[in-house]
Amino acid sequence: MRALYEKAIAFILQYIDENKLREGDQLPTEPNLASQAGVSLVTVRRALQELAAQGVIRREQGRGTFVARPRVRAETTRVGGLRNSLHLDARSSLQTRLLGCFSRRANDTETKALGLATGAIIWEISRLRLLNRRPVIWEVSTIPKLLAPDLGAYFEARDKRSLYDLLEEVYDLKEAREEQTLVCRPAVAREQELLDLLRFEWVVEVSGISFSTRRTPIDAFRMIFVAKSFAFRLATAPAFAVEAVEIG
Repeated sequence: MRALYEKAIAFILQYIDENKLREGDQLPTEPNLASQAGVSLVTVRRALQELAAQGVIRREQGRGTFVARPRVRAETTRVGGLRNSLHLDARSSLQTRLLGCFSRRANDTETKALGLATGAIIWEISRLRLLNRRPVIWEVSTIPKLLAPDLGAYFEARDKRSLYDLLEEVYDLKEAREEQTLVCRPAVAREQELLDLLRFEWVVEVSGISFSTRRTPIDAFRMIFVAKSFAFRLATAPAFAVEAVEIG
């Protein structure tokens, strides 16, 4: 059963979304929030302390509680590395923590998605993305080893280039387009652990395939976003852009 303070957190996040509050906008008073959420004042205060620790709100003595930051706008359909798809301001710092890079046999789903022969070997690269030192995205990429035979050596050497810069500059694998599926769901235990989430919190899972200019599948990826931290913008490609990719 969900703890009362978790219910209060969910209510406050929903209130911010439904009322389209932006950075600097003020929230109702603690008694007002407690009344609307149907919980005690102590519970609301604990919920606000948790949200303040997460950087979602800020509390000012004698003034009240304010929205601390807007959601980051994410355009996951833009080709290239993750930084290309996030609209970050000058104050924001995006860091990457490598969780693992190893080779293994592709499973049936990956074999089909990447157009591989049964038993083919792939690289699995797991990374945690931190925005202003808070974990907000868990990203897993699977890349055919045939296309990038020594990719793991670059990660072992802590190469500073992004994954997609490495693929293009070292292996001539330039990304041209992606196919994506976006699903919003409750976080599972591993995601709660990596992304520092509470039990009830939700994530947005973006999964798909990246294709090179030669229409070769180069990456079957999965990105797990902290739902409360992002707003997603999706756009269709103009017909002439699709035709140009096909001709290329």
